[in-house]
Amino acid sequence: MRHSLRQSVLAALFCGCLALTSVGNQSFAQQKTLNRGFSIKADITATGEERAAQKSLWVLDATFKPMRMARMDLTNLKTGKKEKTLVWYIVYKCVLRPIERPSDKDEFTPENAEVPPPGPALFVPEVTLITNDNGQQKSYPNQILPEAEAIINKRERRQFKNAVDIIGELPPLTPADSKGEQAIYGVCTWTGVDSSTDYFTLLFSGLSNGYKIVDGPDGKKLTRRKVLVQQYWRPGDEFGQQEREFRPKGRPYWAYLSNDPEIAAKELNIDDSTKATP
Repeated sequence: MRHSLRQSVLAALFCGCLALTSVGNQSFAQQKTLNRGFSIKADITATGEERAAQKSLWVLDATFKPMRMARMDLTNLKTGKKEKTLVWYIVYKCVLRPIERPSDKDEFTPENAEVPPPGPALFVPEVTLITNDNGQQKSYPNQILPEAEAIINKRERRQFKNAVDIIGELPPLTPADSKGEQAIYGVCTWTGVDSSTDYFTLLFSGLSNGYKIVDGPDGKKLTRRKVLVQQYWRPGDEFGQQEREFRPKGRPYWAYLSNDPEIAAKELNIDDSTKATP
């Protein structure tokens, strides 16, 4: 009798462990399905000061796949012939999340002189790649490469839009606990990046409408935009470049910077070391 009872208890425990394992595996699979390789995530940072100063503030929940490169047969616009071209690219996903608003403010709460927008908020991304080696910086604006985009979409198994085609109204709000997402998917591409570079930074503007008015060195007012910054380093050399060499330097972070990417890079004081900033 005791032997039979003990067998029943062990069987129940075993079935319970199997059920927990199954639930855990399903949860992991669901999370993996939702991520789909978008492993680099920015915090949806909006301080109380920012929210109080700008009533219409929005910040997109942005996630990125790792930086990639691929050799593609692209048409040379000057010769009209196909050439093997090395393309650097990154794909991203943006979701609009609700931002809690302060119910009131006091006399010490700063406020921008905000002009109500004439229409719906627009997503107009601008992404710049800046290399930094031995104190020398080079700026590479995001390029529109339809042939490369078709190859990238096939490789990534999704339709990603370039910085022009993706321009439009923000997606509908998606609550944090929602099972589905109203997301927009984009791709940024570059060619001709210095093959000897070891350190570079991506500046993503347009992921938020946040801004600040500050005093310039000459006393004039300057506008600084909320920009997402991600730094990278690659320990390889200019020969046999491989995308596995791309390594993020820390997590992406937000900064208020000049609209001019080259000035913004200097404001960040980007260094050429493996230590992430800030």
